[in-house]
Amino acid sequence: MSEQLNQFPHLPLRLTNQGTAALPPGGGGKISATTLANRANAGGHGSKLNSSISSIVSSWEEEREKRKKEGKPELPDSISFILQVDPNLFDADALKSFGIEVVADLEEGYIIGASADIGLSELRKKIQQFIESQWGGGKVPEIWEILEGTRRPEYILSPSLQSQWDKISDHQEYIVDVGISCINIKEQYSRCPKRESFKNDAEFQKRINNWLDKHNLTYEEWDDLYSEREAKFIKFIQEPLYRGEILRSVQSDEVGISRLPDSFSCRIRILGKGLKDLVLNFPYIFDVSEADEFIAPSVTPNSSESDQEQFQLEAPEPNAPKVCIIDSGIQEIHPKLRVAIDCNLSTSWVPGETNMTADYCRGGGHGTRVAGAVLYPRGIPQTGRQQAVCWLQNARILDARNELPKRLFPPDVLEEIVNIYYCQTRTRIYNHSIAGISPCRTQSMTSWAAAIDKLSWENDVLFIVAAGNIEARANYVTRPSISAHIQAGRKYPQYLLQPSARVANPAQSFQALTVGSVAHKTYNNPPLRSIAEENHPSSFSCSGPGIWDTIKPEVVEYGGDYAIDSPTSLNFTTPESVCPELIRSTRDGGKAVSADAVGTSFAAPKVTHIAAALAAAFPQESTLLYRALVVQSARLPEWTNNLDAKELYYAIRTMGYGIPDINRALGNSPNRITLTTRGLERIKARQAKVYQVKVPENFLPQGEGFDILIEITLSYVAEPRRTRRNHRKYLSTWLDWTCSKCGEDPDRFLDRVLSEYDAPEEAEKGDKLFRWTLGKRQFKPTNGQTSPKGIDGIVKELSRSKGTIQKDWATVKSYELREGFCISVVGHAGWNQDTNAEVPFALVVSFEAVNSSIDVYTSFVEAEAKVRTEVKQQQKIQIQQSV
Repeated sequence: MSEQLNQFPHLPLRLTNQGTAALPPGGGGKISATTLANRANAGGHGSKLNSSISSIVSSWEEEREKRKKEGKPELPDSISFILQVDPNLFDADALKSFGIEVVADLEEGYIIGASADIGLSELRKKIQQFIESQWGGGKVPEIWEILEGTRRPEYILSPSLQSQWDKISDHQEYIVDVGISCINIKEQYSRCPKRESFKNDAEFQKRINNWLDKHNLTYEEWDDLYSEREAKFIKFIQEPLYRGEILRSVQSDEVGISRLPDSFSCRIRILGKGLKDLVLNFPYIFDVSEADEFIAPSVTPNSSESDQEQFQLEAPEPNAPKVCIIDSGIQEIHPKLRVAIDCNLSTSWVPGETNMTADYCRGGGHGTRVAGAVLYPRGIPQTGRQQAVCWLQNARILDARNELPKRLFPPDVLEEIVNIYYCQTRTRIYNHSIAGISPCRTQSMTSWAAAIDKLSWENDVLFIVAAGNIEARANYVTRPSISAHIQAGRKYPQYLLQPSARVANPAQSFQALTVGSVAHKTYNNPPLRSIAEENHPSSFSCSGPGIWDTIKPEVVEYGGDYAIDSPTSLNFTTPESVCPELIRSTRDGGKAVSADAVGTSFAAPKVTHIAAALAAAFPQESTLLYRALVVQSARLPEWTNNLDAKELYYAIRTMGYGIPDINRALGNSPNRITLTTRGLERIKARQAKVYQVKVPENFLPQGEGFDILIEITLSYVAEPRRTRRNHRKYLSTWLDWTCSKCGEDPDRFLDRVLSEYDAPEEAEKGDKLFRWTLGKRQFKPTNGQTSPKGIDGIVKELSRSKGTIQKDWATVKSYELREGFCISVVGHAGWNQDTNAEVPFALVVSFEAVNSSIDVYTSFVEAEAKVRTEVKQQQKIQIQQSV
């Protein structure tokens, strides 16, 4: 690997230009018929809204008096309700000017709101201004309805809790995860300045900056706000009537609460009557879900012995990267692991076992297998010596049953883990082969997944997580087993596309690298046969898309498969040949090495191995580049090459971008070259950065030419906000990338990108040079619609622009590239309105000659050298002229 890295290293991408899009003159989306009707009927619509307000205020006052008589805990002085607004025009944050806090921005224009203005006087004032055609009431027609909070369970509860809501017992104890909004509403914010009120961009920007200076809260002020709301929440649940408590981490004396810019989350224990009161009446609640359950991996101990004693693992280099294994503990004295264990910070979070960091899971352990797969991604050598690629650190959070104790709140624990390992030893890679049994939710990001996103934003860390597993026989309401699918007539691989097979929490995390599984061998030993064939999705591997139609999992690795004896009897077994070879804990006896377990748990650490190798090769680079290079190196198996668009869509849903390759990630070859950004590039909303690749002259002459595979991957990180249920509002800033057209000059390309910044998505005409596999836009058919011909991308049901890792690929003739091949990274405003806010990113571009012996690498190196010479000469001339 190192030899190829040194011989064919990645080249730097050249930033050639950058600019900022002008602010739009105002306006918005398409006006709906309902909003137009409300504008035309000011009296009727205003009267309807006022009537709703009166009813809501009256009900709230009655509830407050009733609570006093019944001895229920006091509610915060804030009234709660639900609004339905025009989803095309109304920005939820505009409610600040109505004296309303956005507790949650939901789907289809619904918003959970709360106001410390108990009489909703500011809202009434706006309505009256609308009725009287006065300035200030212009947004009122876009507020379609104001509803009482009795429908809150429909919008707050997870699907599982919704189904049980009517059966919640007053005196039964429940453990749930709760999300509470934390936006200040006592000190009302002035309305953010709008562009249309100012003559030019400079004047508008000056006013925006003044507004931010005035209204941005210091960290101490935010901390006070959080503390105040936390105190009210804790007081509410701890009332003797409800016997509630926040569950605390065993490694910390602090309350187990995880914070985000707009909310905090915690795990609580409470009686059913307290849970119902909390959901129905506590004004700032936006999410309540049950604690996740977990699936232990399938293990079938086998008795064959292997002679492994002639192999010796050597310790990593002292400055080798460190990888934290967040799992069931590690057998640190294992002969195949011990020299690579950094035991100084081994820690257990399991209640009552804080000094026990070994792997106590029976049947050979779980964390030990995961740790071994990081060091030995392709099995354990039988002879020779091998130096470990990284140091392994042990963070135990699963108990002896391989379960996450319910007393542990995953977001809180992950924050503690990063605080220990990143802050003390700069550990940047975290393997998290733990996932729930249920498919992830698709409307709101869970606190667990959001915590990973938050930690990835705050620190230069990469979480590599398992996609989750479908059990062979164990059946769950939300996750039918493989056996149940087949008996219901859903054959492999069709059942992998069912909603119940979706990736499990927290694999939907925007900023983690999620790993699914493929089978490494076709097993056929009658009567046994593997369900999946070689390089096909494992029969148990969870699929995408993830939340908000993101591509999940991004990559897959070899995690094994099941074998069955017939399609009807369905006796599941795991012969050695279908299982990956893994290190095994010997605490309870047995072999040190075996092939007896399958799961995405063991696919994820194989990708972690590649990330560790990248960290060793490029120690000064960001984990954003590691993530980009892993995804850039991934390819779908060869059997997908001849699939039609629909079949390819299914393949991407189950395997993401494919199987990563460590050699492509680390270096290149004569027929392939990779160019990358160096260090941390940063970009603001409305900004575009253009990178140019000089195409070698021998590519350009007309003629038969040769095929070039172009791959581009963008990796970025942004700050998350849980109270928004939209991928563009969940992130503080979101990015995408686009390519120049045939022969387009870089300056002209930049001008075009900036001029089209505010164009509606439907106006995007796509790239005329490349036929991308995915494209920027996603087509969602309704009522039997077929996709329009103009939409970019072969696979029209997916978009590369949804997530924070964005890859696309296309094959073109060499002579079609022309000289001016450019890529632009573009920043877009998310929830953060600070125009100076930046987010970091990494960009990777690769060119590979397909079925050709053309020396692409040398040609590109020579072309880049020529460009550098020309640039230096031009700079020299400019200096001489200035003198």
